[in-house]
Formats: sequence, C-alpha cells, structure tokens
Amino acid sequence: MDKKIRIVGVCSSPRRGNTEILLKEALRAAEAAYPEISTEFVGLRAKEIKACYDCKACERRKADSLVEQCVLKDDWAEVVRPLVDPVPNGIILASPVYFSDVNSHMRAFMERCTSLAKPYWFSQIPFSAPDFSRTAAGGLAVGFHRHGGQESAILSILRFCVIMGMVGVGSSDPVHGPVGYYGGAAWEDVTGVSGRESVKEDAWGLFSARVVGRKVARTAIMLAKAPQVPAVSEAYVSPMESYRKEQND
Repeated sequence: MDKKIRIVGVCSSPRRGNTEILLKEALRAAEAAYPEISTEFVGLRAKEIKACYDCKACERRKADSLVEQCVLKDDWAEVVRPLVDPVPNGIILASPVYFSDVNSHMRAFMERCTSLAKPYWFSQIPFSAPDFSRTAAGGLAVGFHRHGGQESAILSILRFCVIMGMVGVGSSDPVHGPVGYYGGAAWEDVTGVSGRESVKEDAWGLFSARVVGRKVARTAIMLAKAPQVPAVSEAYVSPMESYRKEQND
C-alpha cells in the first residue's frame, strides 16, 4: 500500500504532561507495529475553544468551508481541520479525567463538532458531512487514582466517535485480551507522588495505551483495504424538515 494510513491524535490536557505522554505512547506504538502508518499530534493546550451555544447559525450560514460554518470565533476550526481535511483513517482522543469525565476542553471540542453533521439535516448547507465510516477511533484517559473515572471519560470519547459515524475500538490485545477494556487508562498518582510525568511509571497504563494505538492502526488498515460497499438508506422526511415546511407554508 503506497499511501500512508493516517492517524490523528488529539490531546485536551491544558499542560504538557501525563495525557500527552500517554497519547504519544499510543501513536508511537501504532507506527512501530505497522510501517504504513503515519501519525499526527494535535494539542488543545493554550487553544481557545468555546462551548457550543446551540445558536443554530451553522444551519443557515454558507461559509467558505464546512469547519467555518460555526460562527464562534476561536481556535476550534484550526484544531478540528486535521479531522476533516482530509478525514483520517484513525483518530485517538486523549483527555485528563475531571470529575469522572473528559475535561471541559475536550467536551467543548466534541460539542462543536455538531456543526460538521448539520449537512445531513439541512440541505441548503453547501458542503457534505465528513464520511467517518472508514475511520477507526479509540480513547485514552489519565486519572489521579487508578479508579479515578478513566472508564467514564473513555466512554464519553467513544460515544462521541460512534455518534460521528466512526468505528470505535477498545483495548483488547490479541494475546492478553482486554487490557484497558474500553481504552487506554492510566493514573497520575501511581508512585504515591503525583507529577506531570508520573504516568511514565504506570507500566500497565502505558501498555493499555500501546494496545489502543495498535488496535486503532490495525483497524484503520483493514478499513482502508476493505472493498467499497455501497451505503444504503431510504427516503425519510425528518421532523425538522416537516417543521420547516409548516413554518414556510
């Protein structure tokens, strides 16, 4: 296969530390296992990403590109573009755990992606929604304690990926079976003295991240090599279309 299989990793930590270390461990494992893989790291650190206001502007605008449909002015378009232009073969999202979930930066990043799906429901938008049907996706999380909400955070990531049409994967190793179960989970206080790089001492957490990296890579390669199968849908008038027709009549 001449063309590289591309995996994009997105880290939402506000610091250069444990979550970034975990994500880069997964990306390195993907490249080491499969020479046809290339990876790209996207950090949300120091980026301004506002929460979605549900203002509906992305349903009416006709911007220069799909990522510019969102009316909010910040750094979201810049950091989401690697997921859209072009759509990657694999995506790994990594977040620190805040109150048993992803942090607000990752949450805002995901919420704003609603504008990417609006072309499905609003035909006047002059762009097509990204086709993630051949994109493998996995999740990583770093919590303060071993059982500090990592699984909940990873499930939030996987739910987002499935909603966007991606092929979500867990962290089942071909020899050792389910390692991190839902994804790669590590903890900061592994040595009893927490620090920005203490995850390096979490052998099991790093192992689970590598499993995710290899799993996303292998799935991405299989999806890229799979034959084209026509997508099948059916005629359907959504409640939104009916509502708009009633308003215009």
